[in-house]
Amino acid sequence: MAEMQDGYPFIFQMIDKSGTDELLIETLQYRFKSTKSHHTYIVRVEKYVSHSYCLKFFDKANINSKNKFSLRTNTFEPRTIFYTLYHIMLDVLHKDEKASFFFIGAEDEKDELGLATRRFRVYRRFVSSTVSDHLFEHYRRNDLSLYILVNKKAVMNPHCYAEQIAKHVIEAYH
Repeated sequence: MAEMQDGYPFIFQMIDKSGTDELLIETLQYRFKSTKSHHTYIVRVEKYVSHSYCLKFFDKANINSKNKFSLRTNTFEPRTIFYTLYHIMLDVLHKDEKASFFFIGAEDEKDELGLATRRFRVYRRFVSSTVSDHLFEHYRRNDLSLYILVNKKAVMNPHCYAEQIAKHVIEAYH
């Protein structure tokens, strides 16, 4: 289990209820600052129906860019950033014990169409080695660069739940 020193301290900022999607309930916003690079990161945790949460993050310097989730910062500290995201996920789980999570590895200029993105492959390695399958069932959709963690205690049929999330991702992003 990761300890807090494996990530940066984070701050919960606000809840945004202005959803643009009928399935989106609200967005929780967190932020943290890297003590190594001094970059500030914004983490948006979108809460959807059925206690599913999508984690997204970007460098605050790119807040006005339409490609903010795809831009690279080249700070070479992904492990610490990922552990911070992991601790934010645990914070959400503490507030909603039925929470399941998913994330999508955004494409960048070097990714090939139809293949799992480079970001997804890095996320997949981190999550599969960090998040135990004791509480979460892990589902991966390489074709969508989608990783889903289904809460075993809260979901009766994890496979159907994961398929439902994948269907919504296809409708929203493809």
